[in-house]
Amino acid sequence: MNVLECINGRRSVRKFAAKAVPPEVIDELISLGTKAATGSGNQPWGFVVITDLQEMKRISDEAKSHWLANMEKYPYMQQYKNWLKDDSFNIFYNAPCLLIIYGNTESHWYVYDSTLAAGNIMLASREYGLGTCWVGFAEHICDSDLFKSKYNIPAKYKLVCPLIIGYPETELPPPKRKPALIFTATS
Repeated sequence: MNVLECINGRRSVRKFAAKAVPPEVIDELISLGTKAATGSGNQPWGFVVITDLQEMKRISDEAKSHWLANMEKYPYMQQYKNWLKDDSFNIFYNAPCLLIIYGNTESHWYVYDSTLAAGNIMLASREYGLGTCWVGFAEHICDSDLFKSKYNIPAKYKLVCPLIIGYPETELPPPKRKPALIFTATS
């Protein structure tokens, strides 16, 4: 598959086959992520890999509880309230792998660099027949002091991207996008 096919066919996947992603594939995806452009050569990324489905369910339940308890602070989450109240809803969509990307805040460019690494991983995943989805629901939990302590993430690292990875249950059609807005200078 060439890069144009990867870009044109990439979709956010939310239904996964019950099949583990081999550890060597995850390692290769992380390696490809670190080939991303990086401001000042800082390479500020760090990674956590979670493949324990029970741990992912625990994190999902904790995240759902947090959002529901703080709904008034996050009006944009109201649209998801019924999902979050549903005991069977898993914010990681039962994916077999959660890859969390953190950035070292000592680099001014950590958000950009770590996002570029996530983009590389999302595209490279297609080469392995894998699907991905950036899971915003995990933002609070995966950046909490308790979570970072459990996974030995230094305090100077901040969450950038919780990314689920797995084999899609079905192949999805290419995404539809609005035409790009292109702004120009006024005379």
